[in-house]
Amino acid sequence: MNTTTVAGYLLTRLNQAGVRTVFGVPGDYNLPLLDAVGAAKPTMAWAGTATEQGAGYAADSYARLRGLGAMITTFGVGELSAINAIAGAYAESVPVVHIVGTPALRARQGYLTLHHNLPDNDFGHFARMAAEVTAAQASLRPETAPAEIDRVLGVALATSRPVYLAIPADVATMTVPAPAGPLAAAGQGAAPGMVAGFAAHASRVLRTARSASLLIGHLAARFGVTAELGELAAAGQLPVAVLSPAKGDFPEASPLFAGLYAGVASAKRARIAVEEPDVLITAGVALADLVTPGAELPPDDRRIDLAPGRACVAGVAYPGLTLRQSVAALLTAARATRPERLALDAAPEPVTVPAPHPASRLTQPLLWSAVQDFLRPGDVVIADQGTAFYSATGLTLPDGARLMGQPMWASPGWALPATLGATFAAWDRRVVLIIGDGAMQQAAAELGTLLAQGLAPVIIVVNNGGYTTERAIAGPSAAYHDIPAWDWTALASAIGKGRPSVSLRAVNAGQLDDALAAAALGTGDLVLIEAVLPAQDVPLLPRDLTRRLAA
Repeated sequence: MNTTTVAGYLLTRLNQAGVRTVFGVPGDYNLPLLDAVGAAKPTMAWAGTATEQGAGYAADSYARLRGLGAMITTFGVGELSAINAIAGAYAESVPVVHIVGTPALRARQGYLTLHHNLPDNDFGHFARMAAEVTAAQASLRPETAPAEIDRVLGVALATSRPVYLAIPADVATMTVPAPAGPLAAAGQGAAPGMVAGFAAHASRVLRTARSASLLIGHLAARFGVTAELGELAAAGQLPVAVLSPAKGDFPEASPLFAGLYAGVASAKRARIAVEEPDVLITAGVALADLVTPGAELPPDDRRIDLAPGRACVAGVAYPGLTLRQSVAALLTAARATRPERLALDAAPEPVTVPAPHPASRLTQPLLWSAVQDFLRPGDVVIADQGTAFYSATGLTLPDGARLMGQPMWASPGWALPATLGATFAAWDRRVVLIIGDGAMQQAAAELGTLLAQGLAPVIIVVNNGGYTTERAIAGPSAAYHDIPAWDWTALASAIGKGRPSVSLRAVNAGQLDDALAAAALGTGDLVLIEAVLPAQDVPLLPRDLTRRLAA
């Protein structure tokens, strides 16, 4: 019988699930785990981050691109520093494996309080906290470790949620049988009879509908069905709208693309597609105040809703169906019963904006027009919460490009560490980060990690002197929206001593064009562009959203 260690078993299973990089921060209780990662080269790499929260955000974006992410922290102080990131992964349905090195079993036998713990001998405080923001948990012991690892990782893959594994320092090196066979996701989906019942009901509804359309949410990508939804749209000639977290999950050059649906802030074409068909098919949709304010979706009796673990037709639930099962069944139905094409407004013609004078002061419209011209097919665009993300949803993404944000959890500072994870996950794609100055300050330490790893994203720091989105909600001139002034063009050289980078500053249109042209050269160095904007300059979509939040 082949054997390995508990840590080796876990790393093998992670590798089978597509994980090639593990993020985290060392601590005395997790050092045996880190030794195992080091021994697993070249199949597994360690990316040490400045903070545990940064590691969690990096693992989050890595998982969005590769299907699973992993991070390692130490007991107590480390894992609690990461819990905001794990909660964000739970809110956004991202499968991150949080691996925690805990005190050795033999060290727990005495009556001394161990460091990083609360003043008692209860070693389950933090696991109980983690249970609130993870889908499965386990504290490993050698006799059950293989089965528990498979169970917990299977839940992560089946539910697209974060999970928690506590590994005592001495257990990490104990011997267990090596993995036998591939890792399987938990659950098998609904029985054939349930699928057939759903398919028949959906066919009847589509057969009597004069028009139908499709609305795609972020869970479609999390569960890997975006390509199948493209087939569904083509088979039924269905207009397709997307929610902001699903921006880029349907080709925007397609004649079926109806645009971004953002509730009352939507363009007319998208509102018609979502609010006026006889039947609206929603796939992987989660409604939220920052995603669909004032949404007016058709009532249940005019909807077919496809969600992880269930499907509904006209208010009748079909439990147990996976998204893949329900999309496949609906595809067959759509091919057999194509409804009439919903008449939409014509797609808006591209707006031709006269080139600004190079000396024109930089504004939000000028910034985003320049970013639009800068994008190229296949880019991964990451935008932090606030004016950056909501303005980025107005971009027209080139073929294969993708927008990543965190509007469900909406934690400022997510995007910089997420850029780290995305760059590791997609070495062959250009990563472009747009981040506000306030969010950048919250996570700036991970700029040092990017530089230390030799990574070369393009970073645009929107310097508008503080939290502009919050200014738009209330107290536009209140001092609490202000942040300390930083010398952004000096930051990369100061924080990444000896590491090559390019830093540029743009206060007018000509300087921004020159900076983006320099970034487009792709010299292999990190490029940081400081874009200086007025503090009160709020783009249209963020302005609409903040008005509703203020109300």
